[in-house]
Amino acid sequence: MASSIKLPKNSFQEAKLRRVYEAKDFDNNGYVSSNDFAIWGKIAAEKVGLEMDDEIKGHWVTAGQSYFGDTKSFDDWIDYFNAFLENNPDNYEEISRDINANVFKAIDSNKDGVVSVAEYKAVVTAIFPDLTDDDVEYGFNMIDEDGDGVLSQEEVATAWLRYYYDEEDTKYKHFYGRWDEKSKGGSIWTWLTSSCYE
Repeated sequence: MASSIKLPKNSFQEAKLRRVYEAKDFDNNGYVSSNDFAIWGKIAAEKVGLEMDDEIKGHWVTAGQSYFGDTKSFDDWIDYFNAFLENNPDNYEEISRDINANVFKAIDSNKDGVVSVAEYKAVVTAIFPDLTDDDVEYGFNMIDEDGDGVLSQEEVATAWLRYYYDEEDTKYKHFYGRWDEKSKGGSIWTWLTSSCYE
């Protein structure tokens, strides 16, 4: 049975996907791999004054492998994503949430069961170093559904999931810190090299 979900559905969603794909190529080899996720985790850990141990590194590598496989380009990654949707048309969100448990464990660098503002800031500024403290706090507050000042696994899983799957302009576009037409890097549309979408 073919999935009716196929990414990207429009230029806004493509812009979101390209934005993070290009930013996560930490080793500058032209594509995102598990190695990039390990580098991302190491930078984030250092930002909160920790050394990344083998357990946390394992969570980062697993998250990278789960989300990017062995793809070698943005288009390969989109094909990989769509094959996942095609193979899991009825439970792709549930499986994605399970994958996001590794993301949460990776972000929770001090292993206390929640993600603090400092841990969140370390993760998003490792990718987008030009974000201001206000940009980071704005993104954090968009994700912190219950307003308790920390992010639960459910909040992280939902926000990460919605960042990738939402085709409309929702608050979850701010998963990686405030992102809008006035943010550093220009308009969201400048992330597109070309588009066939209306």
